[in-house]
Amino acid sequence: MKKVFKYFLLTIVILFCFSMFSVNYAQEVVKGIVIDKNAVLCEEPKNSAKVLAQLQLGEAVFIEENHGSWYKVWTNDAMFGWVHSESVLIRDNENALIEKGIVDGEYVNIYKNPDQESDILGKLGFLTEVTVVKKDSDWYQLAMGNEIIGWTPSKSIITTPFSPKAKVIVENGKIYEKAFAKGKFLKNLGKNNIVTIDDFKNGWFHVSWSESEEGWIAAKEVKVTHKDFIMTERKENPSNDYENKAKVFEDIIETATYLGEGYSATAYDLSIASCGKPVGAKYRGYTRTGLNLNGKSWEEAMVVAVDPRVIPLGSKILVLFNESDWRSKYNGVYLAADTGGGVKGKTIDLYLGDIGNAEMPEVRRFGRTYNVKVYLLN
Repeated sequence: MKKVFKYFLLTIVILFCFSMFSVNYAQEVVKGIVIDKNAVLCEEPKNSAKVLAQLQLGEAVFIEENHGSWYKVWTNDAMFGWVHSESVLIRDNENALIEKGIVDGEYVNIYKNPDQESDILGKLGFLTEVTVVKKDSDWYQLAMGNEIIGWTPSKSIITTPFSPKAKVIVENGKIYEKAFAKGKFLKNLGKNNIVTIDDFKNGWFHVSWSESEEGWIAAKEVKVTHKDFIMTERKENPSNDYENKAKVFEDIIETATYLGEGYSATAYDLSIASCGKPVGAKYRGYTRTGLNLNGKSWEEAMVVAVDPRVIPLGSKILVLFNESDWRSKYNGVYLAADTGGGVKGKTIDLYLGDIGNAEMPEVRRFGRTYNVKVYLLN
């Protein structure tokens, strides 16, 4: 009898421990939602692992544990496996809204709370890709990658999926196999051709114009006409009044040191084309001296990249373009706060702004010019 009682107590203890473990285990399970239409469930936490299933955008998953940049999950279909953490957004609200979207505005403020009186956490540029996580009245809570970044008025975000029409606005709209200008070129589409947009990535639209023809075109080469997808025209940077500032520049020149002939000037922004990092990437937008340029316009920053062997970092320089040159609107005093791989010798690289992953048309138009004079402020 004592032996039976002993086994009975042992069974009770085991069941109690198991139940406690189950409760704790259940409390650790986190619900997530798939935010990448190309997300897959893998057998192991590595890119080369066997693919078990294709996950659907917006599908709920239950996160059991994480290993590096991978989550171990199970699905509503009782499938177990691993998914990359960038493909899943932690979901803390059953009423969460998950939609892809892009910024429709030159610079959009990101707020700490859905209230314009709350702290501004940063800015997002035109065509920046985001994920809409929640809606609160006329506000959207946004995420980038796998991180919640804040709130913005819903009128500033265009959500997808969408299938708007667009018209080619350049003489030859270049169609590529991938969303990358150095990728395989497919063909030119003439001006005023109408295309249908079905995807967006890093400043590129995936378009089709017949049942069998499709490809990627730079967003700046088309004008979207669909009533549910009307983009704000991108504005030129505010121009400087050359004549009004001429006297100020003359006063500066009197005490500054002219650095001589032979200087050239180029321009950059924080696009992938310029800096190689997408919005949200670590160290994106930080200069060599540690300044954060994310979301800052040209006028807010007034930063230039230099070759430190020629112009010391931390110096202030006066940059003057010829009066007849359209670039003269960028005349002004700049802080030498950055460097660059292509900035060698008598070259300066002007920062023009941040509109997200897409390249500013002004940067490409800027090119390289030798119609510039550089003065070192004493």
